[in-house]
Amino acid sequence: MRRNAAALALIALIAGATSAANAQGRDRGLVELPRRPVRSGFYFTAALGAGREQCRFETSACAVLDPNGDPMPSNGQRWRDAFTSPSFALRLGGTPSPNARIGLELFGWSGDNGPATERTVGLLANAQLYPSRRDGFYLKGGLGFGWSTFDDHVFAPSTESGFMFNGGAGYDIPVSRNIALGPVVDYYQGSYPRLGDETITERILFFGLSITAQSGSRRWR
Repeated sequence: MRRNAAALALIALIAGATSAANAQGRDRGLVELPRRPVRSGFYFTAALGAGREQCRFETSACAVLDPNGDPMPSNGQRWRDAFTSPSFALRLGGTPSPNARIGLELFGWSGDNGPATERTVGLLANAQLYPSRRDGFYLKGGLGFGWSTFDDHVFAPSTESGFMFNGGAGYDIPVSRNIALGPVVDYYQGSYPRLGDETITERILFFGLSITAQSGSRRWR
């Protein structure tokens, strides 16, 4: 009888120890699950897409050229018909907090107008604000300078420069600790005074896909 009781006690002890070990292993697994990454460190973003460009003078739309290079009738439009052409944006900077990124941005657009080529480049200081520390949605804005070039491939290209601003939004979708992909929508507008002539105002609506890489100092929360 005593042997049976001892055997039962030993079995109960082993079963209890096994259950405790399993529970402890599950607890450790729950605690050790990786938490979501937080933005930090230096970052670099490259975006490629399409830019829808329009421009105007103070009193009329810019010219749309036919294949011979002659201006086509504007029909009293305030802005000329839009040109949609490949565009890019490059951003580089730092992350002072998980809710903000600050840096510089280089934007470029190039399109054909009849036999001529038009190009726009902007260099801006910008900021990206993330309402949530962990969500990838952000709003962005920037101020800087822009250059607009008209090249008819016959005479020397003419370039005007002036103030440019930007506003937009995007979403970062993390694919690893240091890489994120996502869509971006931006609006750029520049104002370029011309000596002895009317000021040119140009606007570009940019749709693209971005890839962002940040330094290895990313923290975890």
